[in-house]
This record gives sequence, C-alpha cells and structure tokens, in this order.
Amino acid sequence: MKTKHYLFRALVLNPFVILFYSIGCHYLISLAQYGGLRRNAPFIVGSFSVLLIWFILCLFLYFKHRKKPLLKGNAQRLKWITKTWFFIAIILLTFTTTYTGYKLYESAQPFQGRFSIYLDNFFNTKKAKFSHTNIYDSGIQGILDDIRSEVALPSELYVSNDFDLAFNKAGEIQSFSTALIGANEENEWEMYSIQYNNEEEISIKLEGPGYHEVDETTLLQPLIETVENIPLQESVAEFPDNANYSIYYQGYRSWGYNSEGIYWVNRNENVSDPDSYSDEEYAGYAVSVYVAGKEDTIPPKRFIDRSLTLSDNYIKKQEEEKISFDLGYNMKDQVESYFLTKEIGFQLPITDAAAGSRYYALEKTIDSGASWERINQEPFYPSSGVSSGIIFFDEQLGFIGLSKNGGSEGLIYRTEDGGVTFEKIEIPEVEVTVNEDLIYNPFDLPDMPYLENETLHMTVGQGIDGDYNGGVKALYVSEDLGRTWTYVEEVKP
Repeated sequence: MKTKHYLFRALVLNPFVILFYSIGCHYLISLAQYGGLRRNAPFIVGSFSVLLIWFILCLFLYFKHRKKPLLKGNAQRLKWITKTWFFIAIILLTFTTTYTGYKLYESAQPFQGRFSIYLDNFFNTKKAKFSHTNIYDSGIQGILDDIRSEVALPSELYVSNDFDLAFNKAGEIQSFSTALIGANEENEWEMYSIQYNNEEEISIKLEGPGYHEVDETTLLQPLIETVENIPLQESVAEFPDNANYSIYYQGYRSWGYNSEGIYWVNRNENVSDPDSYSDEEYAGYAVSVYVAGKEDTIPPKRFIDRSLTLSDNYIKKQEEEKISFDLGYNMKDQVESYFLTKEIGFQLPITDAAAGSRYYALEKTIDSGASWERINQEPFYPSSGVSSGIIFFDEQLGFIGLSKNGGSEGLIYRTEDGGVTFEKIEIPEVEVTVNEDLIYNPFDLPDMPYLENETLHMTVGQGIDGDYNGGVKALYVSEDLGRTWTYVEEVKP
C-alpha cells in the first residue's frame, strides 16, 4: 500500500509539475519587481491553472484506481524510483517556494520593486468622494472639506512646492495636484500628496512623518482666502471659451518692481490695479490665474491680497538669520551653494531625509541670498544620497554631485538651462589590472569639474573604500562643455 502511495505522490509531483510551478513563480517574481500585469499575468494564471487541473485529475485517478493492486514484480522497483523522485520533488519545490518568497519579500521593501509601490498605495492611499466640483461655488475650501471627510488633515497646512488646479469656463474642476504639510498630534510633520484628474474621487497619499522645512511663506490659508475674494468668473471671461484655465499658488512671492499682470485683491471681490510706478516691490501671497499652455501669449493674472502679510517676527528673524556668502563654493548649515557674483548664486537645500539619504532641491538667488527661488524640486531624481558638490560656470551651465553608500561611490549631473533640468553624466570606465584574476574600475566618486586652459577637467576618486595605487584619481577632460568626457591619466590626489 505504501508503494502505491509513493507512486501517486510521484505522479502528482512529476517533473512537468515542477517545471510549470517554476515558470509561474518566475513570472510572479517579475511582476513583483518590475510590474507589467498584462505581460506576466497570462504566464502566472496559465501555469497555476494547469497545476490546479492536474491536481484535480490526479485525485480523480487516485480514488478511481485505489483498490487496484500493483503488479508484485514491479512493486519494489516502483517503490524505490517513486520514493526517490518524491523527495527530490519536495526539495525542488521547497527551494523554489523559499526563493520566491524571499524575492517577494525583497520587492515589498520600500523602493525595491513594484510590489512595494502597490503595498504602499494599498495601505497609505485614501480616496475621498469629490462633491464640491465647482471652483466658483466652493473655492479651495470645498476641496479641503471633501478631503477631510476621509482624512484628518491638520488645521494649519503648508504647501510643499505648489498648488496647481485646472478648471473650465463653467467653473468645473478638471484636475488638481499638490503636496500639503502639517503637524500631527505628536507635533511631527506629515505630508499629504493629493491628486485629482476628472474622476469621482480625490486620491490622498499619506506620506507619514518626516523631515520637512516649512515656514509661513508657504501657508495654504492665503490661497483659500484669496480665491474667495477674487471675482474668478469675471476674471476668466476675457479668456478663450474653449480653453482650460489654471490656478497656481506657490506661497509668498516677489515680482520685483514689475507691475504687469498684478492685481490687488480687497475684501468683497474688489480688485484694483497697482500703481505703475512704485518704490516697493510687488510681493505677497500671489494666486496666478492663466490659460494653460498660453502663458507666453496670454499674460497670467496675479492676484495679491495685501491684507495677508508676513508676520513681524518672521521678517525680523529673516533679517537676523541673513547669511553673507563668499564668491564660489560655500557650505553653511549642511547646505552647499555656489555664487557666480555677489548677488547671483545657486544652492542645494535639503527637502527630505530618510535612512542616511537625503533629497534636495535646487534654488537660485539674485539678491545675495536674501530670498531664494526654487528652480528644480528634484535635481537628482530618482536618486538620493548626500550632495557632494555644486559649481556653475555661468547662469546656464552647472554641475552637481551626489555621493552614495556612505561616500564609497557617487554620481554627477549636468545642466545647461540654469538648473531647470539635469542629466546624469556617463563617465567612461577605466579598468585597472591588480592581478590576472582581478580587473576592475576603482574610480567611482567624481569631483566637480574645473576650467583649465579653456578646457573642462574633472578628477574621479575612489571613495572611502578605495585602496588602489595609494588612492590615485582618474583625470578626464571634456571638449564639449561637459557633455562627454575622455580619460587622460591617473593623478595623485
């Protein structure tokens, strides 16, 4: 009877079963790591469906033939073969299952695979029914009311980067996106990434507690109050009827001494033009209303409620904390900066930090650091690490560096549009021979480029884990302003 049991088990777990199971697990891992449901699902469903059908068929055959005796002459031989294969199959299945489980677990870790994104969205993304869909009737407050029906937002909120909303001529909201920051009950800063794209629900991603720099220049409340006091429907009446209109808010901003497109907002929807000539800057919590994609031909309207001002304490604090910068490279309070002139400079402020890595933005000043304009929210995207340098040769051409893994390796990025966009530089590898069994590239931590004889030069070091040839560096040159680089020689540090 035992021989018959082993025969049945070996039949159930025959080599084709192991093959189909392995195929299904392979595509399951691929789905978890890289996504692609349409590409992977047919193989996963197909493989496991075949296995299910086979197991059902085996059960049917077992109960149908369980009382039939085996041929006695073959019993011992069958027992040895089936028993041996059964244990081999168990080992293969255990290994495949363990390996698959490990890869699924690995893919579930933050930023390690598509599975982690799915889990993050499943546990941390909320949906709120969007009922206040008309911007003329409900303003920005209606959006927050709908969100608060599902998520307990803090009473005081700040805009992380900007608030961008699109609506049509009738005032129906088409889309909006923003990231809001507020303090929770434990006085920890939390971020809420909010998206809506002409659907029935608003998507709210709960980012959780983290490091966020906020101050009263990015308060959300001025946006709510200003939109309430703008005669919005009248303001877009002169815009084309078939266009999409947008509301854009970034917080407290200065427009210098240019009054074009500026409107003062008073209570009860009273709007007035500012004086054409003024000794004061046009600054405030500006709400821009414009035709999307037509900013160059149809000037945006920028509404500023002058009753909404920065506090005296904030202004005093800014004056006290005003920092003077030297020409060239500076490092102050863990923020790297580079000044081309006394007035014009760029800096890499930290926007977030987690697990030893940091995220940065790129900002520019034209007033010696008294105020900064954010040029790029994520210049190193999608990488994180620790900034390892910044240099600009003019207001357009610049380079920034990022060290990773505790300074053992790094990346370098180039911009030719003043930091609006960055491109990672591909540095040709240099293979060195240590012995006949070890050939590798030790140079993986680039320094900032420098100008010599009207040619850009750059050295690439070995990082903190490098020990090749006394810590020498690789010297590269570029003849096309840093787009491509050519290896020259090894140089001493």
